[in-house]
Amino acid sequence: MATHPYPDHLFGDLDQPPKGSKHHIAQNRGLHHAYRVSPWLPKADEPFRLTASSSSDLTIQQVTLRYSLDQGESWQEKSFEAGEWRWDTLTWAWLRDWHFDPPAMAEGAELLYQVYAELPGGELLFADNQADQPAGATVFKLRFTHSKQPPAWSEKAVIYQVFLDRFNPGKGAKWLQTSDLTKPVGGTLRGVIEKLEYIKDLGFNTIWLSPIFASPSHHGYDISDYLRIEPRFGTEADLRELLAKAHAKGLRVLLDFVANHCSSQHARFQAALAGDESAKPWFKWKTYPEYESFYDVPGMPCLNLDPGSPAREHLLEVARYWLRFGADGYRLDFANGPSREFWADFQQACQEVNPDCWTFGEVVAPADEQITFAGGMHGTLDFLSCQALRETFATGHWSLSHLAGYLENYWAAYPREFSRPAFIDNHDMNRFFFTAQESVSAQEAALRLLYLMPGPPIVYYGSEQELSQRQSIHAKNALGFDEARLPMIWEEQEENNSAKVMREMATFRRQNPWLSHARWHTLEVEQKLVVFEVSDGKNNLLVEIRNDQKHWWVKSR
Repeated sequence: MATHPYPDHLFGDLDQPPKGSKHHIAQNRGLHHAYRVSPWLPKADEPFRLTASSSSDLTIQQVTLRYSLDQGESWQEKSFEAGEWRWDTLTWAWLRDWHFDPPAMAEGAELLYQVYAELPGGELLFADNQADQPAGATVFKLRFTHSKQPPAWSEKAVIYQVFLDRFNPGKGAKWLQTSDLTKPVGGTLRGVIEKLEYIKDLGFNTIWLSPIFASPSHHGYDISDYLRIEPRFGTEADLRELLAKAHAKGLRVLLDFVANHCSSQHARFQAALAGDESAKPWFKWKTYPEYESFYDVPGMPCLNLDPGSPAREHLLEVARYWLRFGADGYRLDFANGPSREFWADFQQACQEVNPDCWTFGEVVAPADEQITFAGGMHGTLDFLSCQALRETFATGHWSLSHLAGYLENYWAAYPREFSRPAFIDNHDMNRFFFTAQESVSAQEAALRLLYLMPGPPIVYYGSEQELSQRQSIHAKNALGFDEARLPMIWEEQEENNSAKVMREMATFRRQNPWLSHARWHTLEVEQKLVVFEVSDGKNNLLVEIRNDQKHWWVKSR
């Protein structure tokens, strides 16, 4: 197969054998639990099972559950039951599963636990970080309720992603500049307010805003004050007006929440560097004053979100604050950074303020890892479907038979209660239209299929304009992700086909809400044609995907 000029690296090449095999080995050697809970969303008063696994390169005779039902005030222990051995060639070891079936938990109960094994000589080994003492070992948390459903409105959500700095400066204002994409361009909250009807007319009922809080950057993913709106974007009054007018139009608004790290300009970080002992527990230190940072970016120090830390308590209160303010939920940035145990508390804090809020995380990881976030948030962004749509329609790396196999099976692996918002591109990758070498039919086909699939569709701003970019984010002299963040073009122009497709498909999805829980079955598959039956048991739809001389068609009837 020919190399595509703009290849994707959505999973950091974890989907390629050299890197994927190393990941597999790391996840299976030693002792691991990795939130293997069955069912994935255990409910109050219902049985459930915990599973751990060990490898034969260790002498493990017993695995033990260390648990607390009173938030860590007291601890008890129970033994796991050993399962059968199975051979794993990549780790070149035998693997064994260990099972424990706890008694059903009452409504509102919290299970805080660790999993460990005793090695010869009395040494302890804790899953998953392989610590040798309870202090510092991975802590797991499950909270039990009868209902763990995402809000009903989320299944009908059609989401428009606004990258605030690049969307609209507002009436009477001009872009600050457009030549340097690494610096602010001038989008504002006022600019979003003025385009609410535009967004609604395209068929969207939900808006996801990139971070709006105080930040030294144009993108806002390095927050210096979580309780203050970035002045370049506007004021609290602007946000309040945006929320009120959006809600009046039937639009929900999701905020982008960054919990893993903040800006090095954050007041508490500056205080910590200056030697303030009360500020140091907010952050993760190697050896003071050396600190951990997001992908080793000095301007993004990692927050310490361990139980009892001041940063943790602050972020939980921040989450409550903006929900009280009127936000409808959160998209959770780099959600696989903080622990699942933190997210369990975060979810509870959100539910206490607004039981109808919606949370989903950015987890760029294999499917089996994404599902472990169940219970800590309502779901995760569907990067796997993004890959499937891009590799089929934009790069041509996937055959139609490959796509057919994916669509038949991908949704069945997750409980219906686990949200899977899907998309064809976002602010951290090459735009689909650019990757597809500006093929209008490829983007139209991908959008049609996106709207037909079960997960709530997300569309990146500018896709309706068939907005492209200057060069790949991976080009030698590229500006990285900013290459895919060109400002919107608001001068009058003829409406593009992609906008018409979005409006048409949003109407179709609204008229067929059963699509959100339908299953796909392949009826016919050829080199250039695949036909599916889509059904929920009561309603049926035929979906045909065809590729004629590099022209894509997706039809439903």
